Amino acid sequence: MDTTTWLDDALAAIEDSECARLAAAEDWAAGPLGHPDTWPSELRSAVTLCFSTRFPVMLAWGEERTLIYNDGYREMLGTEKHPAAFAAPFAEVWSEIWDEVGSLYDDVLAGRALWHVDKPFLMHRSGYDEETTFTFSYSPLRDDAGVVRGMLDISSETTDRVVATRRLDTISDLASRLFEIEGGVQDVVDAAMDVLAGSADVSAAELWLEHTPSGGEPEVVRGGTDPARALVPVAVLEEVARGRRLAEHDGVVVHALGALRRDVTGALALRPASHRPLDGGNREFQALVASKLGNAIGVMLAHEREVDHLRSVSEVLQHAMLPEPLPQGRWHVHYQPAESSLEVGGDWYDVVSLGDSRWGVVVGDCVGHGLEAATHMGQLRAAARALLLTGHGPAATLDGLDRYAATVPGAEFTTVVCAVVDERTGVLTYSAAGHPFPLVVGPDGHEWLRGGRGGLLALRQDRRTEATHVLRPGDALLLYTDGLVERRGENLRTGLDRLAEIGAPVVRGADRSEVGDLLSRTMRPDGAPDDIALVLYDAWVEAEPSARTEAALGAATVSDTVGAATGLGLAAAP
Repeated sequence: MDTTTWLDDALAAIEDSECARLAAAEDWAAGPLGHPDTWPSELRSAVTLCFSTRFPVMLAWGEERTLIYNDGYREMLGTEKHPAAFAAPFAEVWSEIWDEVGSLYDDVLAGRALWHVDKPFLMHRSGYDEETTFTFSYSPLRDDAGVVRGMLDISSETTDRVVATRRLDTISDLASRLFEIEGGVQDVVDAAMDVLAGSADVSAAELWLEHTPSGGEPEVVRGGTDPARALVPVAVLEEVARGRRLAEHDGVVVHALGALRRDVTGALALRPASHRPLDGGNREFQALVASKLGNAIGVMLAHEREVDHLRSVSEVLQHAMLPEPLPQGRWHVHYQPAESSLEVGGDWYDVVSLGDSRWGVVVGDCVGHGLEAATHMGQLRAAARALLLTGHGPAATLDGLDRYAATVPGAEFTTVVCAVVDERTGVLTYSAAGHPFPLVVGPDGHEWLRGGRGGLLALRQDRRTEATHVLRPGDALLLYTDGLVERRGENLRTGLDRLAEIGAPVVRGADRSEVGDLLSRTMRPDGAPDDIALVLYDAWVEAEPSARTEAALGAATVSDTVGAATGLGLAAAP
């Protein structure tokens, strides 16, 4: 006689099922559900479904909400809840999350079906509090009278996917933050620690890096998510960094930073978040963080070295094109390259002894940067020096430069101011081609020299004019390029007013050994985006009173000088 029951048939649907064997061995008649032959039809159908699929299915029934589940759901119970959970009360099995799922169960008993996607739970299923997420549906199960007596749970654990996506987001955020860094190594380290401090997969991080800056001594850079507390001993970090290997210390994994030069060593210590196991996925995540960070530091250091090299070459080339340093005395010169540029600039100056206590001075600014601008700058400086040395005055010198610039493509539109100072009389003769006004700073005030104005070089005009001004003892003459006063989005007048307001006091009171640097920093405290060239002349040697008085009375406010070609073929003798 065949004694096979409906439950036997249901449990035989899948071979080698551990949970089916548990169901077959369970003494149901002695429990709250009673003998399976007495179970309502909907409960029988749910049990049959449960054991006919490998997809995770769980159902709970009756006053004690007794659990029945298949092998797929068994994986969700971790390492410690199964097999004790089988045929046990739902509230006992999931006591740590009952505050959340108990209310959901009550909603189901009220006849409502529920659906949740990636719902997080903090479970204690494998000996520790574990972060998990699930996508699941809860459906009501009714007895033969239509009363809801239980719940059918069809679910899928999404923890691995959710955590993997979150970790990729952390890697992406880290890469983006590091890409945006424009500072040095410490800025990169601090940004990385800030990102890791906000990661749900890292409870603590610490980085150690040793490198040698260009032309400097080896230096160590450190950072951590908790700077006041060391994560591992420094000796461990150094050993891993220099050995370029992996180590573990008291639950902390220490990774050697990859993608570094041989003269750069680094290590990153990471303590994983306590709610996730240190499994293969977690280790892979940590390795990616160390790789990204090492790569960012390596690229930044390589770029820093390249920038330092290019800037050094640029400055050497720029200074090679400038005149030799002047002997200490009345003349003070200063050149500062643009901080944001690696190219040679077009700003220049020259101071030429003309004999008989007379000096010629030229300050100019060619359009653009790079070798082309530097070439034009060198040619114009040489031409101006030659014209001054052959006896040409300021206006005649600019007239010659007009003619010369017109023959050199790219040299046009240069701004220049040219002046001749007679130290015996204090008479200054000057002419300007579109250049910012010279500034005379006296003991009690300042004066702009607005005479002798003309257009940019090579712009056709009738003639260049020059003006004179008598410098008195204690006066200082300042000639400069527009990098000292111009700022983006601001008109030149504002910059000139700033020079008079805060620059003039510097000229008046600064030690002459540092006046150029101090004036540049005062005018451009955030750094100069353009080159700065300036020349300062101190009128501190008095001429004979009669000679100075005669010069002052005889100096024309504005005198016209017309230049034509001689000597170099650039201008006529004055």
